Amino acid sequence: MKKLTLIIVLALMASCTPKKNTVRATTATISGVEVGSQCLGTSTNQYGTVFDTSNTSFDFTNRVKALLSVNIRPEEIGMVSGAQADPTGVRFSGTVKLDSAGNVISDQSKVTISVYDSVWLNNRYTNPNEQEIKLEFDPKAGRGATISGQFNTSTGTGILILHDNYGEIRFNGQIDAQRMSGTVAFQNSTNVSGGAALNGTLGQFYIERCAFLN
Repeated sequence: MKKLTLIIVLALMASCTPKKNTVRATTATISGVEVGSQCLGTSTNQYGTVFDTSNTSFDFTNRVKALLSVNIRPEEIGMVSGAQADPTGVRFSGTVKLDSAGNVISDQSKVTISVYDSVWLNNRYTNPNEQEIKLEFDPKAGRGATISGQFNTSTGTGILILHDNYGEIRFNGQIDAQRMSGTVAFQNSTNVSGGAALNGTLGQFYIERCAFLN
């Protein structure tokens, strides 16, 4: 009887022992660095910058106007600097989730592109709550937005595509241990002023890896 009791107790203990987690990790390792790991240093800028210092602000402004032509007329947009540290400019932020193969997980990602033009800057003097122009891509918001793309886990090169009913914006670039950087291009599907939908290269970009990728 004691032997039988011992066998039953051991069986119950075995059935209650937690099993080791066998679920495959969903976080990508790009160029040897886990994208969800913390950044080096104590200060992280949560915003990325789209810039082009090789051209004048007039040229960069025209490209920004082309991007926004899907629903804003050119005359309604002020000057936008292509320099990285000026008050006006193009910034972006959000969270992009990658799986273990480097594929973008759309429903776990969200990106906002913000345009700060001279109209916004001038209005800030009388209205501190003046809002910048925002392009929001949130697949969970139900407005036709999707976020897709894929990054090579060995080299870090790849593409991030923001798509909605107005067209798409592509971040072509590379992820390394510190940042994600490259070029931004757009392909609109409509033009609020009539005529052909516009497309082109907006500029270069960079953002700290751990502020954007998870």
